[in-house]
Amino acid sequence: MKRSLRARQLDTLDTDRLVRLEMPDNLRRYSHGELPPMQTLVAFETAARHLSFTRASEELNLTQSAVSQQVKLLEQRLGLDLFIRKNNRLVLTAGGQALAKDVEMVLDHLCNSVHALVSGENRVSVALSLLPSFASTWFASRIGDFSRNNPNVDLIVVASVALAELGRGATDIAIRWGPGGTQGVYEERLFGEQFMLVGAASLPKELRETRDISDLSGLPFQHDTAQNDWRVLIEENGGVPEDFEHGHYFSDASTTLQAIIATGGIGVVRNVIARHLIDRGDLVVLPFKPRKGPFAYHFLCAQESFDDPAITGILDWFRHHARRP
Repeated sequence: MKRSLRARQLDTLDTDRLVRLEMPDNLRRYSHGELPPMQTLVAFETAARHLSFTRASEELNLTQSAVSQQVKLLEQRLGLDLFIRKNNRLVLTAGGQALAKDVEMVLDHLCNSVHALVSGENRVSVALSLLPSFASTWFASRIGDFSRNNPNVDLIVVASVALAELGRGATDIAIRWGPGGTQGVYEERLFGEQFMLVGAASLPKELRETRDISDLSGLPFQHDTAQNDWRVLIEENGGVPEDFEHGHYFSDASTTLQAIIATGGIGVVRNVIARHLIDRGDLVVLPFKPRKGPFAYHFLCAQESFDDPAITGILDWFRHHARRP
């Protein structure tokens, strides 16, 4: 028989812990030795909720006579009737109604405690600092995979360009873009990047496939103001940078990507930031030579945190995805 969630959770409960939980006033008068057995309270509450020994037995996976016997033991222990049998149905007495309400509350409390204990076993919280553009693109597109591979880690993601104070209670891990060489922390290079010319998937086929970059000069050009490599890339592919100075300028790389899509335009972007939109088919890589970026993405944590299993587990996850950024 299918058992209720409460019944399954209570299977895991150490009844000795019952006395350490806050009790309603009318149960608190019992000492540990005087408290009715746990199984009698569970049987009573289930029968009271259904007003049926038969349905209670189905929920608890017991025989009907076993449920009835547990309720009888509880009545004998308390010295009062909890049910009245009237016309082949159960009716709670006044005392039964009061006790049922209190026992239901206590059992709900216990079930919630057991669930929190079991589901929270070995859980850790890790504060992860990411650059906003990286957080909203590369990392956000992989958060499902992260959760599947790190089921016991609760991330606190802080999207910020500010330098993170690692190992001082505020930040455990930081992913930063730059030349590397940060002093006083553990640092590991994850992956470099390339600048490439991309266009909206809505571009006409002849423009997506052209090998003459000047054919694209009339399209809306969206600029990421955080980098000026677009000028060099245009020039290296035979274009005139001044012909591509028109268009909008954005201080946020992820906004630049969305603008390219929305305007049906083009732009020079970092492959790491744009990869998820390329894979999804929203952007297309145009057939021009990319340019290697001067910087890379690095994993940073406090030296004393490097041996922490949660930290090394997250590093392994980043290493895995670094193979195809």
